[in-house]
Amino acid sequence: MDDKKREILNLVRAGTISAEEGAARLDALAAEAGSPPATAAAPARTGAATAPAPGPAKSIKVLSQFGSAEVVADSSVATAVAEGPHRARVDGDTLVIEHVPFQEEDTFTFGMAGRRIEINGFDFKTRRNLKVRMNPDLPLVASVQAGSFRVEGVHGPITAEVQAGSCTVNDFRAPINVVAQAGSVNAFGRLDSGMSKVRCEMGSIRLSLDKQSSVKITARTTMGKVAIEDESGERAIAGHGGKEVTVGAGAGTLDIEGTMGNVRVSVA
Repeated sequence: MDDKKREILNLVRAGTISAEEGAARLDALAAEAGSPPATAAAPARTGAATAPAPGPAKSIKVLSQFGSAEVVADSSVATAVAEGPHRARVDGDTLVIEHVPFQEEDTFTFGMAGRRIEINGFDFKTRRNLKVRMNPDLPLVASVQAGSFRVEGVHGPITAEVQAGSCTVNDFRAPINVVAQAGSVNAFGRLDSGMSKVRCEMGSIRLSLDKQSSVKITARTTMGKVAIEDESGERAIAGHGGKEVTVGAGAGTLDIEGTMGNVRVSVA
């Protein structure tokens, strides 16, 4: 293998460039040498870089059963690059990244019914977390069973479901659809189109909207209070009956529902 090919493959493995960009560079090298173009990029490594895709992914899906998962926008990434224990695959036009916090060599120790049970080699602290860097304009779908989930700077549509844990979304610019079964939802960003929904069964909801938003807000809770504060500082507080407020021209819609917990929305 010549040095140029080796350099490209190392960049793909390190996550510096995407698999698609690596394949394009290999094709360019092949064309210069007069040989047939490359048909596949280098294989991905679990815990290192994303898996190669036959074509550019149009959306990103993150799956996590246990542990902390973080998605951060990175405009230098064509699709997505994952750091931490994971598996990656392509499903249609979606790049799926699955958090794998436990490996076969992991171990831990616990007691049960007076017995000590040991599974060797488990590193609970350092092997749990997953970080995904993705193109900010792509749609994101996420499912987290137990643990915290954080999204930073993703401007494409966001759909996220967290069974048990917290969900934080910062600097959103497109419709969001967030559901938390038990935990809290905290989000900040701008809405000016489409339909957005936020649900929380057991826990609080805190949303802060940019004053440039254009959205009709409907907020309600079954057991708790609803507080909506607009940019003038006026606050409307209601019980489970809910409250409706329009920000700007009301081009988009935002439906917020809490079951057991308080809902607070601010515009600034």
